[in-house]
This record gives sequence, C-alpha cells and structure tokens, in this order.
Amino acid sequence: MHEFHPELTLAMGALMDKLDAVLRASDYAGEPLQMYLAGGMAVHYHCGTRYTEDVDASFSHRLLLPYKELVVEYLREDQTRSSIYLDPTYNDTFALLHPDHRDDSVEWQGIGNERRLIHLRVFCPVDLSVSKLSRFTEIDQQDIRDLARHHYFTSLELRKRATEALDYYVGDTRWIHLNLRQISEEIDHPALAS
Repeated sequence: MHEFHPELTLAMGALMDKLDAVLRASDYAGEPLQMYLAGGMAVHYHCGTRYTEDVDASFSHRLLLPYKELVVEYLREDQTRSSIYLDPTYNDTFALLHPDHRDDSVEWQGIGNERRLIHLRVFCPVDLSVSKLSRFTEIDQQDIRDLARHHYFTSLELRKRATEALDYYVGDTRWIHLNLRQISEEIDHPALAS
C-alpha cells in the first residue's frame, strides 16, 4: 500500500465503519463477511494514482443495505469537498473475472478489519486489470497502464489471466481480445499510449 491520498483511505475506513454499524444493527452474529473491492478504489489501494467517488464491491453474502446512508464526505488534499459512496449499481456478472479472483484478493491491512463484522479485501492487480477489459473506457485503460507501470504484472501475465477468465464466458469475446491486444501493446511499448 502506498502513502498517496491518505484522506481517501480514511474515508474508505469510515465507509467500512458504516457498513459494520449496519451489520451490528441487524443483529448479525456470524463469521465476518468479506467485501471484495474492485474499480477505482482498488486502483487507489494499489497505486494511489487517482481519486474516485464510487466504491465498486461484491460481497461474500447477500446483503440488504441502506445505500443512501452509505456515503462519506471528506476533504481532498487541495481542500476541495468530495465524497465516496457504495455504488448500488455495481454488478460483477457482466465484468470479465477470473474464477479465482476472490481467492487471490488481498486483505486491506491497517484499515481496521480486525474490529469489524465485515473485512475488506482488494482484487489483486492483474485481476483488477482483467475486470477492466470489458468496459475499457479511457479511465479503465489508464488504470491498467498505471498498474502495469507499478510492475504488478507483465503484458504476458495479463494475457494469460484474461485468457483463463474467458474460458468461463459465453458470447462474442472478439472485442475482449481486441481490447487485450491493444492494452498489451501499450504495456510493452509505453510510447504507444501517449
């Protein structure tokens, strides 16, 4: 974990506290739930290269959540007001995901998991990048390049993981292969991304 944008990390901790409070208010008494973080907040965890407002996550259990209450306001480094919220529209059904993405996720150390009924885990960098191949917006492409630039994976490792993931999908996957080829070339030749 890097040291960039500590205020965003603190806001994420406050959001986890709110989720914990929801679970405690429901009288949940089982083993801690697992929250699997994807999207921009996962990129923040690994690289600290950008801010994000929506928190994309899936969970080990089915949850009924008061999404309107799951917002945390904070001040960015430049003192502008911002907020983060748990995105109720995030759906991992249509994203490209490796079947081992949950097993290979990493625990977000130092955010207080030990005191909550919900533990925060983060997609590993290569699985996070694989998940971004399907939407593949400019931000997604930049996130993949940033993760590769931090030496979390090579283009070969990304292609291997994405190809393994594609074995579990039905439908026309040609566009995923095109996205994968484009970003792999940019990782191998960073000047192409300029």
